[in-house]
Amino acid sequence: MLLLLPAAASAQSSEERLGTLFFSPAERSAIVVARRVDQPGVVSDGTSVSVTGLVKRDGQKSTAWINGQTVTEGQAVPAAGVPVIGAKSVTIDGQPVRVRETLDLESGARADALPKGAVSVRRQK
Repeated sequence: MLLLLPAAASAQSSEERLGTLFFSPAERSAIVVARRVDQPGVVSDGTSVSVTGLVKRDGQKSTAWINGQTVTEGQAVPAAGVPVIGAKSVTIDGQPVRVRETLDLESGARADALPKGAVSVRRQK
């Protein structure tokens, strides 16, 4: 068994090695910014709010992702006040907003991340 280990090590050294698996703080920050920019449905015009996720916790503060930012229960969102995080939606300015939905606070218009009819349900017989 000990004779196989040096052979495996030499075989690995002749192959291409993996690159760095961890990034510097600056590289990591650039990755986070790029993800926010590429994230569909994230609106930052000041009049719209987009909910991209939520975690409802019993007995602890819940978390929602609004306009690409993490918002802890009780934390205010610029131009939208303090959202109320529910099990299936986040109530912003008195209006429930589902995950992957965008609400224009001025007009009340809503947009879903999926176009209408993109999901169909087949009933089993």
